[in-house]
Amino acid sequence: MTWLLNLRTHTKLMLAFSLVIIGFASLLYLAQTSLRTIQKNDENLNQLGRDLAAFKDFRFNIQYTREKILIALQSKNAAEGNVIATHIRSIQEQNSKILTTLLAHAAKDQAQYKLVNEVTRLWRDYTVVRDQQVQLLTANKFDEALTLAMSTQHNRIQHLRELAYQLDTEVAQKIRLLVQNNNQIIDQQLDRALWLGSVLILLTFTLTIMLSRSIGIPLLTLTNYAKQICVGDIPTRFDFTLRRDEVGELSQAFARMGEYLKTLSRQAERLAEGDLSASVAAQSEQDVLGLSFARMVESLCQLTQEMQEGIVVIASASEEIFSTAGKVASSVHESAASITEIATTIEEVKQTAHLAHKRASEVNEASTRNRQIAFSGCDAVAQSLSTMAQIREQMHAMAESILRLGEQSQAISEIVATVNELAEQSNLLGVNASIEAGKAGDAGKGFAVVALEVKALAEQSKLATAQVRNILGDVQRAMTRAAMAAEQGSKAVDLGFEHARSSDEAMRQLAESLEQSSDMAQQIATTSQQQLAGMDQVAMAINNLRQTSHDNAAGANQVGQSTRDLHGLGGRLKRLASQFKLPSRQTA
Repeated sequence: MTWLLNLRTHTKLMLAFSLVIIGFASLLYLAQTSLRTIQKNDENLNQLGRDLAAFKDFRFNIQYTREKILIALQSKNAAEGNVIATHIRSIQEQNSKILTTLLAHAAKDQAQYKLVNEVTRLWRDYTVVRDQQVQLLTANKFDEALTLAMSTQHNRIQHLRELAYQLDTEVAQKIRLLVQNNNQIIDQQLDRALWLGSVLILLTFTLTIMLSRSIGIPLLTLTNYAKQICVGDIPTRFDFTLRRDEVGELSQAFARMGEYLKTLSRQAERLAEGDLSASVAAQSEQDVLGLSFARMVESLCQLTQEMQEGIVVIASASEEIFSTAGKVASSVHESAASITEIATTIEEVKQTAHLAHKRASEVNEASTRNRQIAFSGCDAVAQSLSTMAQIREQMHAMAESILRLGEQSQAISEIVATVNELAEQSNLLGVNASIEAGKAGDAGKGFAVVALEVKALAEQSKLATAQVRNILGDVQRAMTRAAMAAEQGSKAVDLGFEHARSSDEAMRQLAESLEQSSDMAQQIATTSQQQLAGMDQVAMAINNLRQTSHDNAAGANQVGQSTRDLHGLGGRLKRLASQFKLPSRQTA
């Protein structure tokens, strides 16, 4: 077993996997061979089953046609013969195909081939006699056809049945043999697969145990060594160092690493005791730990030497700091008193700034109200201008309407004059008619009455036209006065519109001036607010400065105490530094 342990790990794994793969390949080959044999037997079984079913159809067709012929003969129905003849031709083609197929399939089995050939011969003889029966049936020779069916055909049918039974028996026997063969093959292959699987499982289990003992257990042991090293517990002995595989190399590397860590720990103990002359040689240029340890020792030596020199400087500087701290404390107290006076003055200035901010806020509010009033006045003047413009347009429209009315009244006056002339002419006509009626005597009395009525109407028309003329005169005079009044009103409206426009311009200028004043007042209020905020910040800063000055005074006292403590600390540091043992090349 030593040679197996000394093999390389990848060689062990390849050997184990090769054995497992060979076992699985053998198992697959056996399974494939058995499967092919079973598939071949299944094909034979399927073929025998199809042949058996086809032969059953063959026997059924013969029995069916015989029964049809017997029924037709017993019923003595000659018309049924033609139908049976047509049906027999289709069945005969089907039976011919079945027998041809059976002969082809039975070619390899001499006994079965002989049986099928004998069945074919009998069936051909049967078809010849059957055709004669059909011919006799169609010729109405029922007794002859029946005698033929009950004599020779009956014997042939019996012989066919015997052959069919024998053929069925042989096919069934073949099917049973094939099934038994399949079962035997399956059992054999199962036994072989079980045996080979058991061997394969045993081989796999053996290889697993061997690999576990050869690789797993040593790796677990080395892992425990690594865990011990991680927590600082360096083992005194490492197993598997005599092996020549990867595990042996890893164990040897762990042993060298443990020895190296022990050397570093011994040198670290010397450093902890204050012996800075300890040194560690790096194993190689890639030895980060060894190089870092050497640099650490060198840095500690330099730091210790610099610390000793710095301690001397600290001791002398602490005395100077102590004397300076007293002076700083007195200066800080004087600064605190001055800052207190400044804080009082700043508080008074802040009160004045509060008062100025209050006055600026009041002025800003007043200017804001005045600006709103000015804007309201501008809106009112703008509305007045709009109303005056509407009135001026209405006055112009009214003047135009009055002028049109004057023109229409003039036209009415002309019409009235025409009506007056017509009335005078009607009056003259009425007078003439009266004269003519008087000349006519009694015959003209009716005409005289009409003439009087016309004359009366003419007089009334003249009176009406006179009244209309008087009314038109009054209307024209009133319209003339109205036109003059409308013209004067239009001029007055134009003048008022101009005055309103001037007022609007003045109000706009006043609103702009008030808006500028309001903006300036707002700026003043904002500035005063900023000044007030600035004064608050200054006051806060002065208070902070005052508090800082008090803190500085307290701190100055603490600094004095700290300098005394620092002086004592310098002495202790000197004593501690003297405990470190520096290399001779650095102390020289």
